Amino acid sequence: MKITEIATHEICPPFHEWNSEAITRYQGPEFRYRTVYVFRADNGLEGLGERGGRQTPADDKWISRLEGTNPAEWLAHPELPVWLACGIYDLVAKFNDIPVYRLFGPRVEGWHVAGSGLLAERVPVSAWTVSQTPAKMAEEVMHAVETGHTWLKYHTNHFHDIVAQTEAMQAMAPPGFKIHYDLNFDSTVEHILNLGRQLEKYPIAGAFEDPLRNEDFEGYRELRSRSRIPIYFHHLPLQGREAMMGLADGYLMGHTPVGNAIRRAGLFEAASIPFMLQNTGGSIMRAFVAHMATAFPGATLHHVTTAELWSEDVVTPVPEVAGGTLAVSDEPGLGLTLDREALSKWEGLEPPELPRALVRITYRGMSPVYGRLPVRSLRDRPGTDPVYMGAFGGGYDQPVDMDYWDDDASVEFARLWDRTGSGPVS
Repeated sequence: MKITEIATHEICPPFHEWNSEAITRYQGPEFRYRTVYVFRADNGLEGLGERGGRQTPADDKWISRLEGTNPAEWLAHPELPVWLACGIYDLVAKFNDIPVYRLFGPRVEGWHVAGSGLLAERVPVSAWTVSQTPAKMAEEVMHAVETGHTWLKYHTNHFHDIVAQTEAMQAMAPPGFKIHYDLNFDSTVEHILNLGRQLEKYPIAGAFEDPLRNEDFEGYRELRSRSRIPIYFHHLPLQGREAMMGLADGYLMGHTPVGNAIRRAGLFEAASIPFMLQNTGGSIMRAFVAHMATAFPGATLHHVTTAELWSEDVVTPVPEVAGGTLAVSDEPGLGLTLDREALSKWEGLEPPELPRALVRITYRGMSPVYGRLPVRSLRDRPGTDPVYMGAFGGGYDQPVDMDYWDDDASVEFARLWDRTGSGPVS
């Protein structure tokens, strides 16, 4: 079997209405795009791959290397991007009339979804969102529950008070629902312990990811030994050997080439430490993550793909989350069929233009600070970030909130819009 062509389809299906504006404003419009790869072989078979985001020149170079080769040559490759490896595994599995997970090994019986009695026919998954006001975060929990999730991961922001967010989310959460706080590598052991003491009273507080700088191994050891909230470690500068060092209660592998993921999974299994996979995309990528996870004994944490953000997809069937888990298909390949009509419908589209808006940052007892999008451009700017606010200091529990002021055609909005052209103002 030879790969004769890899067709690239850049798509922009819609997000769900409830958080479309918030995610687009925080992440930027580029986050709305996905790229679907259709691998065609000389025997008529097709394999599907997918990435979050647009095609890149680096991907073009990989595609040139892959075309004309036997796809089996690329199994477990340590450098091939995971979104292209997805298509390779789908193609090879279909050729052998087996599900993708059989290329990694048998299902792991009884390891997944601890205490539930479920076997590895289902793997745990998490919803994902961006940091918003406490009221909006409570709505995110509601929608995560409605879509079958029991975990919600979000990237924290210094412009929001995590404690206030957690209190609002707890009021909306059913028993057993958990929050995964994705921090920013920029705190201290004492800051996180203080934050943890405030959050311990909320059953929803599930885990802290990346609270310290990645190289602060001693800090991670101390934090893990003292924190009642589990600590997760991402990015793995030692390629997974961190698992043998007692740095964290769980690890993440994000966008890791399959060959490296296999090697690191072995390290985590040897250390009896759980891990999760994180690869952005839609239903194609989510299915691939599930096939890998079902064969890895240590992959017992809630895997993240962001597939739940889009209200429409380009494959059938669209796997549904139930009880915080996703079923792993036993059909050949990924178990998905490309919906060519939907692919054509969402290809070549651009995300709708959002209303012009100002970011409004309000510290308790102070006049609001205004700035322009994107939100990330406001980080680390004197006069905005708590790190620079001498009255408050660092940390994620400061008395601050952030929202958006849509252009209401008022004189005041126009005045502030002009003033923020060169940076945040108060």
